[in-house]
Amino acid sequence: MAKKQTLVYSPVGGLLVLILPLLIVAFTSNDNEIKNFERLSISHKFQEELWVKFKHFERKMESEVTKLKTKVELLEAKVLEQAELLKECNTCGSTAKMFDNDMPVDHVKNVKPLVKSSLQPKTCLEALTSDPSLESGMYWIDPDGQGRGDNPIYVYCNMTSGSSSILHDTENSTDVDHCFDPGCYSRQIKYNATLRQIAMLAELSNECHQSIQIDCFDAALEFNGIAYAWWDDRNGDERYFWSGTNNNLSSHYHSCQCGLERSCVDKSLMCNCDSDLAIELSDNGVITDKDLLPITKLNFGRTIAPTSISSYKIGRLECSGKVVLNGIPTSCQDLWRVGYVLSGLYSIKGPSSRVETVYCDFSKLPGDEGLQTWIGYDNVKSEPVYFNVGRNTSYSNSGTAMPFEKEILNVGNAFDLSSGTFVAPRNGTYFFAFTSFSEYSYNSFYFSLNVNDVQTTSCYSPMTLYYCHILYTLKLTSGDQVRMFLQQGSTNNALFTGALLEEDVF
Repeated sequence: MAKKQTLVYSPVGGLLVLILPLLIVAFTSNDNEIKNFERLSISHKFQEELWVKFKHFERKMESEVTKLKTKVELLEAKVLEQAELLKECNTCGSTAKMFDNDMPVDHVKNVKPLVKSSLQPKTCLEALTSDPSLESGMYWIDPDGQGRGDNPIYVYCNMTSGSSSILHDTENSTDVDHCFDPGCYSRQIKYNATLRQIAMLAELSNECHQSIQIDCFDAALEFNGIAYAWWDDRNGDERYFWSGTNNNLSSHYHSCQCGLERSCVDKSLMCNCDSDLAIELSDNGVITDKDLLPITKLNFGRTIAPTSISSYKIGRLECSGKVVLNGIPTSCQDLWRVGYVLSGLYSIKGPSSRVETVYCDFSKLPGDEGLQTWIGYDNVKSEPVYFNVGRNTSYSNSGTAMPFEKEILNVGNAFDLSSGTFVAPRNGTYFFAFTSFSEYSYNSFYFSLNVNDVQTTSCYSPMTLYYCHILYTLKLTSGDQVRMFLQQGSTNNALFTGALLEEDVF
């Protein structure tokens, strides 16, 4: 039988039983409040730190925005400046095309920007002359003149020599395809300039040249009198010489440098490659005829054999120096070369060494129809020279120069009354007229017009006429003396006149 248990109640114990849960709840609640307070403190501190950081970020962003505004303003100013530059130079927007695959890397080195200037240089030498501090590199030039003709061209300027080099797409060694017929292989040469601009650069330059190298193996340029290879000039005409200039004047003149030097492998031939030998040969030359350059097309043939190999390499077209006129300009083309750009009337030295007036239309270029229009001869005198003198008293000293008494005109002071002598002040063409009457009837007399005391012309009056007339035009040199000599009879009435018709300016 189970033992019965008895519960004993204690007032203090009961109270503890009742209070203890309350105390536990109170302590637990207080701890939570403390933790909540600590969390709130941490959160507030974090918020303060976050606010400080935000304010710092805000100030930084304001500073960055200010800087960006400044940069934008500067960029806008630069854009406006470039817009003005493009507006002044309508050619700046169309840059020259650089070749993609065949263009050597060094072509794009040392690129010089197009600088804003009042006048685009026509050549590298002109640019160097205006600014000797310029370094060698790529520059824009405008040979046909700014604001006319074609766009400026992009060239390599050697600022040591002032030479201008035109780039093209065949500066690397290029192989010739296998084929047999003359000129069956051809390659058009693309230049970094128009042919018109190249022609104008040649006009302005003292000399232009272009090198070419042909490597061959069993591939003749000419064989048994048949030309298998040639190049086309600026005008598209076929040329068969590979060095120098066409001094032979034959359209089919064939030669290489070794032929000019008589040093070819086969001395009887004009080129090494003409030997047609199965060995590696080369022909190197420099073409110097600036009126034909540049090489615009290459044509090769007779490379059908499996062993035939031919390749070529063309140098840049290089022009240097400046055309120097020998004396007075003889054409509008000469005037253009020395820098004239304003269309109008000009005096030039004509083919007969006379001063001629021509109209030059400088909106045209050398080679264009209408550049020069002939107007007429120009009667140029550095100073007018003419005289008119007379005599009204008797004179009968035969064999002597007759003096005069009355001076009606003596412009230029070339006539001396007391000695009756006219001294030519300058070279030129002069006209003289003399008339006189015999002092006595039925008395023959005659006069002679003498130059430097040598009789040049005369008039003789027989006894029935009583008068003497001379009209004469002649060339005189400065310092020549002209006088009227009485050779026979006597006179008391004479007039002598003369004038410079045309001065020999040249």
